[in-house]
Amino acid sequence: MIPAIQQPLHSSEAEAFVTRHQDGLWRWLRALGCDAARAEEHCADALLAGLHRDVHELPFADASRWLRKAAKNLFLMQLRHEKRSPKWFSFDDVEAAWVAFDGDGDGGSAALTALNRCLLALPARDRDLVSRRYEQQDSRAAIASALGVSDAGVKQALRRVRDKLRTCVQHRLAMDDDDPLNT
Repeated sequence: MIPAIQQPLHSSEAEAFVTRHQDGLWRWLRALGCDAARAEEHCADALLAGLHRDVHELPFADASRWLRKAAKNLFLMQLRHEKRSPKWFSFDDVEAAWVAFDGDGDGGSAALTALNRCLLALPARDRDLVSRRYEQQDSRAAIASALGVSDAGVKQALRRVRDKLRTCVQHRLAMDDDDPLNT
């Protein structure tokens, strides 16, 4: 029996596939704990494998799931090679959180937009705290020293800010679901 000859994939189709999935897949890898440079490599490898295996023909959500699984496996192979363990305990929990984050819908773009709006709405002191901890990656001790508070005070303040942000993002996403013209 002669195998069927597949139609070659047009570059515009490949480009559209990559454009639709690249950002969300990169965010998925970062959510798993992959560093930015490796996330780019694993993302490219998973997308190429997806194109090679005709994943581009699947519905968006199915293609996203396939790509996430491929990217996760690449990341796990990297960790095994480096004799490290993932920082998360249950892949199912990470997957469930990702789907709740709307990873299957838009790669998390709506949630990131909501988060940016919520960050801008924070008081200056809270924004400074978030910036020091998550952008500059200062230790809690360094932040405590700079702000003149205790380490426990920084821990508690970060917890309160994360709670505020979580509530704000959930509220904004719910509003966007109810009103697509909400800005």
